[in-house]
Amino acid sequence: MTEKIPSGALLARAYAETPGLPIEVCHIGPDAAQSLADFARAKCGATCLVVSDENTREAAGAPVLETLARGGKNISEKVLGGGHVDATEELGDEVAEAGASSDFLVAVGAGTICDLAKHAGTKLNRPVLAFATAASMNGYTSGITAVKVNGLKRTTPCTPALGVFADPAVIAAAPHRMIAAGVADFLSKCSAGADWRTANFLRGEYYDENALRFYEGILDQVLESAGRVGQGDPEAAGIVLEALLLSGLSMLVAGSSAPASGGEHLISHYIDMKQALYGTSNDLHGVQVGVATIHCLRLWEKVLALNPMTIDPDALVAVQPTDEQVQTWIEADWGPVAGEVLAQWRQKSLPGDLLRAEIMRFRDHLPQIADAVRRDLLPATLVADTIRNAGGPITPDEMDAPLDEYNKALKFARYIRSRFTILDLAAELGVE
Repeated sequence: MTEKIPSGALLARAYAETPGLPIEVCHIGPDAAQSLADFARAKCGATCLVVSDENTREAAGAPVLETLARGGKNISEKVLGGGHVDATEELGDEVAEAGASSDFLVAVGAGTICDLAKHAGTKLNRPVLAFATAASMNGYTSGITAVKVNGLKRTTPCTPALGVFADPAVIAAAPHRMIAAGVADFLSKCSAGADWRTANFLRGEYYDENALRFYEGILDQVLESAGRVGQGDPEAAGIVLEALLLSGLSMLVAGSSAPASGGEHLISHYIDMKQALYGTSNDLHGVQVGVATIHCLRLWEKVLALNPMTIDPDALVAVQPTDEQVQTWIEADWGPVAGEVLAQWRQKSLPGDLLRAEIMRFRDHLPQIADAVRRDLLPATLVADTIRNAGGPITPDEMDAPLDEYNKALKFARYIRSRFTILDLAAELGVE
């Protein structure tokens, strides 16, 4: 068994080794609400807007509001509905309007609430504090928001939260499916990291090894605690949240979501974009990412098992879809936003000669690539078992999303973003 690391120790190490992080504090503990209020007293102004939805306000609003009030803050609230709430540009602008006269914003919630608050804080040039209510995603500490603009989900740079606070008891009380989604979202870094390394090697895309040091030590903790997550154990929930906060910090240092977002996220984004445009169902971000991570890890296993002697670049280039075929697929999928999707694809699409050279480079350096990406990859079976132990879905038919859309995403999701991932590499090599 891996040596137990005290709660918060890896976050503390990350801060000690990375001076100047714009997120000044990440605090996980039973005194989280008081710590937030103390930090606000020292660092923020007199008036604040507390943003939540009906569920997160009930889960954690009272201690946050009470401690802020005891600290002398003048508080107003923006409480969104209790049903499904989308992080849209329009709703983010509504939050900004509500907070226009406030000195700072406090987000009490998870992914959607934090994205809306960060969007508003960036627009207003006001600091944002986050009080986490679920270990469901890694966006608390990221420098991006995932907001839908005209139906198309965009990851947009934003001012990060100034501080992030969480009570393990609150996190553990969240629906188990949400915490399992967080386990899956964190484990996606195993595939995403391999995508990032390979994009650097094959295409010269920006890469920073330093961003991945935030994961050192935490992966084993998550693997060992996953079974207790499904039992509502606060300590295990705190470990998952710490892992997610470290994941967000890795993106912050990289200046990109690439350390934690690869082909598996494109599959999830595809499903979410279909929901936004056509009203089809979708599931929690981390649930979709987890199922897609298992698929992408299996693709990696097949790709790394290839015999270089059997890779024929000319034959592979000859069977790639034509530009006309891809444009037809994109127009059929995306209708009113097809132009924006097509522009993303054209940023990474290669003409035949360059594609042939890329396949040759992969073939000729397969052992080196395999050695490099194995620092990131985990076996697909291990990831599936871990997500299952945490209580999360691991197969497409277990998701609250259309199976036919998921299957289409396996083929077409690579066209929606300019990022090079295992979905592109596998398609180029004829691996399914």
